[in-house]
Amino acid sequence: MASLSVPPSRSVTLTDPCAPESSQTPLIPHPWIMCIHPKGSVYFYNSELRVVTDEDIRQPRAYELVMHQCTLYPILELTDGMEVQLHNTNVDAHVRFHLAINHDLCLASFDLNDIRKIDTDVRNLNRHRRRYWNYLRLHPAHVQPPKLALQDVVEALTWYYTDNLISGAESVVPFSKAECEDLLRILRNTTIYSDESSVSRTVFLAWILQEVTSFRDAESYGQHTAKQLQALQASRAPAASAPLYNRPFTQGAIRWIINICFFTIPWTYLAHVKSSSEYRGRLSTVQRNWEAYIERLVQEYSDFLLISTVLLSATVGFLSVSDLGSISKAVAIVSTFASLGSIIVGVFSIWRHQTNTHRSAAFSYMHNAQHNPLGFEGHAMLLSLPPVLLVWAIVAFSAAIIAYTLQNVTKLDGVNGAPAWIVLAVFMLMFMIVSIGLYTFSTIWKWQSPTSMFVRLFDRWKRRRSKDINVT
Repeated sequence: MASLSVPPSRSVTLTDPCAPESSQTPLIPHPWIMCIHPKGSVYFYNSELRVVTDEDIRQPRAYELVMHQCTLYPILELTDGMEVQLHNTNVDAHVRFHLAINHDLCLASFDLNDIRKIDTDVRNLNRHRRRYWNYLRLHPAHVQPPKLALQDVVEALTWYYTDNLISGAESVVPFSKAECEDLLRILRNTTIYSDESSVSRTVFLAWILQEVTSFRDAESYGQHTAKQLQALQASRAPAASAPLYNRPFTQGAIRWIINICFFTIPWTYLAHVKSSSEYRGRLSTVQRNWEAYIERLVQEYSDFLLISTVLLSATVGFLSVSDLGSISKAVAIVSTFASLGSIIVGVFSIWRHQTNTHRSAAFSYMHNAQHNPLGFEGHAMLLSLPPVLLVWAIVAFSAAIIAYTLQNVTKLDGVNGAPAWIVLAVFMLMFMIVSIGLYTFSTIWKWQSPTSMFVRLFDRWKRRRSKDINVT
């Protein structure tokens, strides 16, 4: 075996991470050398046998097992540019547990025949290369990366940068626009990455290309036409989360409660929860969406807390009026309870959301929200409790004011009834103005017909009126 040709490897010095035997401890048998990864771990390489192992051959028993596996593996079949990594050195280990590597073709496989030539199957080829870059990332000190590695990295990062510009938030490539900019800047401006003898450079390039090949394997790179790929991506798109209740009566009841009792507020939170729960293949996007989700909730709840606190103070002051009637007092107490509920739920929600900003909490939160008995709709109803309770508190407080105004009026005519009529007129005017404002800002975000709802109702009444006249 000593007559085997040796594949080209990096030149070594006393400070090189792959140093010669003369500079090492005598416990390492010749011609094995100890190679040091940039993170500090070591592995061993034999240039004559073309063998790499992570076993500590400084221990006699480990060295004996490694050499035994070397006798079992068809090392003579390894040509220039090839080597093998001994994964399992147990006595009864099979040779198929060892990883064969071809540095010339950038291939790695547990079957030696797979790395002798380029596989015509793009899927298998990509997987062999993914194994190769993963191997080189973990064992970079004894060999230089292929000449085209840097070019392949720049090509992949340039496309990912372009895809981020084209697709924006819809992009699923493994690196974001900012990450592509940073990586390309490092490759362009850092002189160390022009030094082929740098082990860190090898790890850097191998890590990027491992991510590239993993992404290509997941996206069926080079296997489908544009139409087929578009259909495949559409099939992988997350389906709309259907509620866990299937009975029409239950669905109608939930919608009625949301639209009437909750003033349609949960629909806004439902859209927010669904947009924040979307996963498009990049964990950094999940983290960014989760942080934006929490920031928005905290800001909204803080505003509601301020209004609820002011309203609570006003209601308590109103209850201190000496001649307050029983109806006014009861409705004011209801307003007080609603304000307190809004404050309590808002404070607790802010506290719990702000203390769970890590990514694992985001996945647990979205999973539990989607799989509760009422699905995202039920969770949106719970999220909307602070503003909903605040609205009910305002309604109850307004009703208490009206009841107090009318409690001492026995007749709505004459001088005694004038103030009551003025208050009622002002109330109805304010009610109409507020209703128009609420309706406008509720529907303005959706495309509307140039004809307003009131004009359509008036036209419908005119047509019905003219039809009745013609009949008579």
